[in-house]
Amino acid sequence: MSRKTSRKKAAPEKPRSRLSLWWERFGRWRTHRSRRKGGAESAKEIRRILKKNADLEAPARRDAENALRVWDQLVLEKADLTAASSELARLLEGPLVSRRRHPAWGYVISFLIAAGFALFLRAFVFEPFRIPSGSMIPTLQVGDYIYVNKFVYGLRIPFTSDPPRHFVMWSGPARGDVVVFIEPLHNSEDWIKRVIGLPGDTIRFRDRTVYYRPKGETEWKAVHNRKLDEPCSYMDRNEKLNEDWHPGRPCELYEERIGGRTWHVIYDLAPRNLPLDFPSEWEVPSHCVFVMGDNRDNSEDSRFLMKDGEPAPCVPLENIKGRAEFIWLSPGPDGQRWGRIFSGVK
Repeated sequence: MSRKTSRKKAAPEKPRSRLSLWWERFGRWRTHRSRRKGGAESAKEIRRILKKNADLEAPARRDAENALRVWDQLVLEKADLTAASSELARLLEGPLVSRRRHPAWGYVISFLIAAGFALFLRAFVFEPFRIPSGSMIPTLQVGDYIYVNKFVYGLRIPFTSDPPRHFVMWSGPARGDVVVFIEPLHNSEDWIKRVIGLPGDTIRFRDRTVYYRPKGETEWKAVHNRKLDEPCSYMDRNEKLNEDWHPGRPCELYEERIGGRTWHVIYDLAPRNLPLDFPSEWEVPSHCVFVMGDNRDNSEDSRFLMKDGEPAPCVPLENIKGRAEFIWLSPGPDGQRWGRIFSGVK
């Protein structure tokens, strides 16, 4: 009587999840990409060696050229690059090792490229700027770090300040823009203020209200302001004079508006008067703008610029470096002001 042998059936293989299949494909893609990148760098170095070394021994040159042909063909066919990449690496470690550049050279090149790109951005696109005084309170606080968009108005020639120059200017600032510019009397330092008057405007002041008359028009327009019934005080210091922080100064808070743009300004309870010889009306020259700080009674701006004893409120368009865009850091007397970080400059 024959005995039946029992065999255990193999458990059916569990279907793999989509996530595990995707992860496996992703791993293969990363491996392929890594080999392709390493092989491409090796191929680039071998091509450089062949081009720069006409005296390379014939066998070594022949092997290198053959390896490059195989590599190029496999890349074209999107085939497995493992063997070809290994062969290129073997040539660089073997017969071509004495012709290779020092490994540190790649780091030097990478550093120079990164530094050049950073300098390009700083010269033409964005530049960091630190607020040194309270002339733009409440919009900008002392110690704020902001980014300035240098590309918005034109392409400025780097490192020109006396006098400043542009390759080209494709637009001018709008009323209400907060701009960084080179101080126009001595061309020695950067200031930041708000543009109130444009080229050709006529400017007039009446009881904390700024009026302007655009070029070619007869009607006066007001920078609309409204006093806000809110507590107002501020801390200030002038870093250029190495001052300590001044305790909370009482003030009055106003909202100003031009068109669809709105911002806040402050006035001290003890107002600061305009210079006695400042004209009751002033026409902005065609190549200039009229600027003011948002801390109206504590701002050296167009109202107080004097040259040879005469008012000189003109800030030339050529002096404007760019427009303030956003705050990226805001250290204050009591620590970091986290709520201000990455807020836009209105």
